[in-house]
Amino acid sequence: MWPRAKPPAPPRPSPAAAHGAGIVLPKPFLLKRASGLYARFLVPADLRSLLGCRFLVRAPPGRGDAARLVAARMAMALSESFKALRTGTMVNDDIKDILRRVRENGHQDLTIQQVRLPNGLTLGGVEINTAEDRRLFRQTVQDLNALAAKDPLMAGMHGWEPSQPPAPPKPPAGPRLSERIDVYLSDMRRAQRAVRNVMDTEYTLRLFVALGGDKPIEEVTATDVRAFLDALAVYPANASKKAVFRGLTPLEVVQKAKGGGHPTLLERTQEKRRDHLAAFFNAQADEALIPKAPHKAIMNRSKSKTDAPTREPFTPAELAALFDSEAFPEWASKYPHRWFGSILGVATGARINELAQLYVDDVAEVGGHWGIHIRAQRPDQRLKNAHSSRFVPLSDTVLQAGFLEFVEDVKRAGFERLFPHLQHTEAGGYGDTMGDQFRAYAIKRGLTGRLKSFHCFRHNIVSNLVNERGIAIQVVQEITGHDLTLPSGLRHYVNPGTIPKRFDALNAYGPPVTLPAYAPGQFDVAFKQVRHIERRRATAASKRHSTSQKG
Repeated sequence: MWPRAKPPAPPRPSPAAAHGAGIVLPKPFLLKRASGLYARFLVPADLRSLLGCRFLVRAPPGRGDAARLVAARMAMALSESFKALRTGTMVNDDIKDILRRVRENGHQDLTIQQVRLPNGLTLGGVEINTAEDRRLFRQTVQDLNALAAKDPLMAGMHGWEPSQPPAPPKPPAGPRLSERIDVYLSDMRRAQRAVRNVMDTEYTLRLFVALGGDKPIEEVTATDVRAFLDALAVYPANASKKAVFRGLTPLEVVQKAKGGGHPTLLERTQEKRRDHLAAFFNAQADEALIPKAPHKAIMNRSKSKTDAPTREPFTPAELAALFDSEAFPEWASKYPHRWFGSILGVATGARINELAQLYVDDVAEVGGHWGIHIRAQRPDQRLKNAHSSRFVPLSDTVLQAGFLEFVEDVKRAGFERLFPHLQHTEAGGYGDTMGDQFRAYAIKRGLTGRLKSFHCFRHNIVSNLVNERGIAIQVVQEITGHDLTLPSGLRHYVNPGTIPKRFDALNAYGPPVTLPAYAPGQFDVAFKQVRHIERRRATAASKRHSTSQKG
């Protein structure tokens, strides 16, 4: 068989014919210059007067093949532009914009090797080069999804699955711990809870957040509570007052404390922290913010541990050391609250703040006996609880030590408060300074145990009256202000019928130390210093206020 002759090739169009058809492409000429690579295009002769130039020069992005590809795209765009210029459908200013867009878009070809659509269909070898390609690809995907939705049988035969509707949005997270803590503390203040109680609660809750993170309230679990209790077990006592922990975060304090060598919180203190946390979560459950308080799943510590006494009475030797005939007057003669504050403490067993907040008119004679009213009749006075309001008679020993003469000296000096040197704070009332000074003195006298503080006088009273003298519990409770085991209608801090029994009990008690005698006018110089101290405090407060306003 003879080979078939090839048909002759079609004749190439002449440049003029090609030019008239509008298919002649300006050929880019790539130039290398110091500033980079450039593409130069020759402007057709009939358009040079319109464009005002013989050549168009642009810098394509990239190098090598990428630059040549962009230059070719510029040539294609110029070819179409030249054709439009000749027909009058375009102005010469548009050419610059066209070349700019071509240059910025660069090489946009995209070939997708394989893509799995939401309906399960897999496509391969999809080439997307232009905006039109992208539009068609998007339309194809939408059509396939619509087909799968309208004809499930056909979709199943072809292995297509309709795209699943988007999952419903998650409900917004509930309030965070820090937000609910602020609300809870506000509720406590509105209920007029004791300032110390509010501050202790705030410290506990802020510590819980610092150790476990500020998460939504409903995400807190029993595991978080266990981690907090474990941290309390190693948390050092008075960490904020120790230089070794200064500047550390609570988490860093725990890590450092795990090395040992630091006194930890008392078990009762740890239980108080747990109680604060439990009350907070119980309130959140009552408000239906959480289904159940997370601490409920954790066993409480044995009562034999939690009910253990936190302090013990001073021993006879310790009382003798505190009221030494030389050491005590030397220490106590500086301030009246040291002198008679300590004497009233050992003689009545009253709490330190109950004594520190006394006013002159709280000293009175009731039922034929001089004593002190423990009450809260003024804004700066407060009681631990309702049972704390009471009248405590003073023993003959206290009166013989010159207490009433001291009261007259305070009146003569023009003070309403019995111990005017003490400054009031929201946290501790008037008792903080008095307690700190007494503790420092006790340590100096050799009482270095952690539990040896002013509060031990209270334990001396209860232990001596109940265990050694067999005084009726009711009488002791009327003296100390503990919860009376009586119907509520019979509980009253001034019951003249029982005052003689209170006096007899305290008079028999003593106290069992030799009290120094007070010399009238002994604190006249100290009383004159109060005015200076008050002016100094006012000046310091004014400076703090000015600094805060500037800040």
